[in-house]
Amino acid sequence: MFRGWLFALLLVISGCSDPYRVGEYVLVEWDGHDYPAYIVEAKSRTRYRVHYEGYDSRWDEDVTLDRIKGRVEGPVSPPPPPEKVARAAGIAAPKGSSSAGPVATYKIGDRVRVSWRGSIYPATIVGVIAADRYVVHYDGHEVAWDETVHIDRIFNAR
Repeated sequence: MFRGWLFALLLVISGCSDPYRVGEYVLVEWDGHDYPAYIVEAKSRTRYRVHYEGYDSRWDEDVTLDRIKGRVEGPVSPPPPPEKVARAAGIAAPKGSSSAGPVATYKIGDRVRVSWRGSIYPATIVGVIAADRYVVHYDGHEVAWDETVHIDRIFNAR
């Protein structure tokens, strides 16, 4: 009797709150790696639409709770793009190796200057998405301002 009451109470408590909300920054399992993503829509209590940071919206997908690995805390270095994304972007990877990163001009930790809305800001490369796309952290600013930029916005290292 007590066990049944306790189970019902836990069910009511867990059913009353959504574990994630639209706009939250989370890690999502995608092709065997955890990628930073934003929740863009709650489809149900256990299914969410996510947008992977640094990727086109064509890669957005609906995921279940078991693929969401938790909220992102602090800077994140995303793994190399999944093999299907690399193929679509024309990034060559060695056969049979989906974990090989792209050949890139910059590497994580490189200090660069980035164009943003007509001004140039000092930044640090914190992630390599593709040979022409990088995640940058603007020096002196919160992690919330980190963004994925195309190589055209990056100027020579300082």
